[in-house]
Amino acid sequence: MKTQIFLQDLLQINGIDPKDVLLIRHSLAYSDFRECYEIFLHEYTQIQPVKAKALSEHKYWMVFVSSGKTHALFHAMYAYKGKQPLSEHKRIPDFPRQEMYDEENNAVYLLEETDLFSDMKKRLTIDWGKGAINWYNKGIHKKPIVSIQTASFKRFPGYDKLLMPHDELAAMVNDITGEYQEYKTALSAIKGVYLILNTATGEQYIGSASGDDGILGRWTAYANLPFHGDNKKLIELLASDRNAYKNFQFSLLQIFSKTATDKEILETEELFKKKLGSRVFGLNAN
Repeated sequence: MKTQIFLQDLLQINGIDPKDVLLIRHSLAYSDFRECYEIFLHEYTQIQPVKAKALSEHKYWMVFVSSGKTHALFHAMYAYKGKQPLSEHKRIPDFPRQEMYDEENNAVYLLEETDLFSDMKKRLTIDWGKGAINWYNKGIHKKPIVSIQTASFKRFPGYDKLLMPHDELAAMVNDITGEYQEYKTALSAIKGVYLILNTATGEQYIGSASGDDGILGRWTAYANLPFHGDNKKLIELLASDRNAYKNFQFSLLQIFSKTATDKEILETEELFKKKLGSRVFGLNAN
């Protein structure tokens, strides 16, 4: 029988009392967090509601980021150093969510990054559980460890810089080692409009993803046989040249949060088809 290991076991093995730890789960489904995720994770985490009493009751904050469904990927362990009014805080001019500097409602929870579990950054995944809407929990709440990935992993370049040839798409979708976990986390967190470029001919296909699994779920349909995602002109192309998929390059035109409506996404998809002429000159049939 397989033994379940919990995050609390890992804390205790390393001499940390779970009662001293606050667990934070930021969600990439929220656009305000996505804007801060890559550069301003620390600042975003520090600025929280002034009346949130539980935030001041723990020695450590263990910060995770949503990683599909109810999973969460570990990013940093901070030591809590006290609470400070925002009026005393040195603001970061480039911080993308300036409205968070709300002195009436928010405060700065001073956090100092530690070396604790630094070897498990972006490797340790836990199951946050059914209460994923709760962005913080006390460390005594049991969180099963889903996986601890291998040390080798690829950095996600950012939504705007993503250019993924088909062979890399297939490697990501079929990855079981955790090497592409950052990619999977980022692409499953958003809906959007995407572009498939046939690099051999310059022809373009514009599509959209509005399902619960986000862009990752939609792109999975192109990763393996039959490679066409049930799109008419791609089916015709692959019928005439079965290796044409090897020339496909995937990128994002516009991303949306998980709360976006199908109508918003389809209207944006339609706009890009008109702008880029992908019906007349490309691979869109409708």
